[in-house]
Amino acid sequence: MVAQSRRSVRNWALWTLTVPAFGLIALVDLLAIGYGVRSFTELPSWQGLDLVLALTVAALISVEGARRVENRRKSGGALHKDLAPAWMIAAALVLHPALAILVAVLLRIWWRIRAGKCIPYRWTFSTAVCVLGVGAAYTVFTGARDVVGDSSLGLVVAMTLAAFAYVATDTVLCGLAIVLIVPGSSRQEAIGDKDSLCVDATAATLGCLLAAAVLVSPWFAFLAIPISLTAQRALLFSQLESEAQTDPKTSLGRVDWWRRRTEELLRASRTHREPMAVLLIDIDHFKMVNDRHGHLVGDEALRAVATILRSAIRAKDVIGRFGGEEFVIALPDTDLSDAVVTADRLRTAVAASPLAAMCAGVLDDPELDPDTFHLTVSIGIAVSPSDGQTVDELLFRADRAMYAAKAAGRDRVRAAADCAPADLARLTLPDRAAQPR
Repeated sequence: MVAQSRRSVRNWALWTLTVPAFGLIALVDLLAIGYGVRSFTELPSWQGLDLVLALTVAALISVEGARRVENRRKSGGALHKDLAPAWMIAAALVLHPALAILVAVLLRIWWRIRAGKCIPYRWTFSTAVCVLGVGAAYTVFTGARDVVGDSSLGLVVAMTLAAFAYVATDTVLCGLAIVLIVPGSSRQEAIGDKDSLCVDATAATLGCLLAAAVLVSPWFAFLAIPISLTAQRALLFSQLESEAQTDPKTSLGRVDWWRRRTEELLRASRTHREPMAVLLIDIDHFKMVNDRHGHLVGDEALRAVATILRSAIRAKDVIGRFGGEEFVIALPDTDLSDAVVTADRLRTAVAASPLAAMCAGVLDDPELDPDTFHLTVSIGIAVSPSDGQTVDELLFRADRAMYAAKAAGRDRVRAAADCAPADLARLTLPDRAAQPR
């Protein structure tokens, strides 16, 4: 039993992190624990438990109602994006830090119960971030009130600054963790896109209004429930719109969305007489990953490769999942030489990435060693107008060039222009299906 427990501890996903990522996780957790202990030792009395109860119960009702709204988008699982920070911000503004931390921890424990399986260190880190966010909001709120006074306008300014402090703490710490845990993450992946930031702003605003209301009476907390649910329902529409064009496994564009965007780019390139390149990328021996480690690890590896590719291209480039373990990228204003440089950079980035750490979410296989678990990709290139005038023609030529790269030994880049016509002709569809991937 002891040996089994030790083996279980050694296999924790936490130990697969890089040293900087591990250091950040440990530091944030320790800071949160230290701040929480100090806050409770300085708690003068337990007065305010009625506010703790009101905020916690109202928040739980709101979170559960939001889960029902979310289930219309996706069956089960955690919320894609919710307004739970509003309740923690309100607690930080009206309660002693110890009691505000109590509200935040209770909400996080409830999330842990309802979310089912999760990665322990990530839940602990997220909870620690919430605690530090509460501390930052309380510190800024009290400091701002000392400066601007207790007037109505001063109170609004202090609340606004405190809510911003909470959101900024959450965004910076979580973004830094994402960058360290998943090397190559883009700025959008680290801090969120414009819609995510708007959700955070909505939560901050709702938290300020909720705090002002419960200062009058704790019962006002329950009036915020329908407001929160209505806002969550509004979020549902933007999520549905985004997911309609997003591949769920990789968060890249679906192939039909990619095709529409690429056709637009191709028309623009013809109008401006500029070249445009298409890259078709296939993960080498991907079936072996699924067979050896299981499909959960395979899905995580697929997501990891997608993240690497997306972070290594320009903002104007368009990337999508072509199907299976294949990806496709449109490179506007790119000639053959530039396309080769880009493709080789992508190939090198994938081969050099610590995929075991990036797949830590399903790391239950001792053979998934960070030093040995690596993937490579083969890339085919086609350039308009020399290799084709339409998206289908470019895809056809890039596809055959990609299989020429595989036939040459994999982990290579091949351009359609450099492949002999006889070589491309031999790669017919039956031959393609028979080739090992």
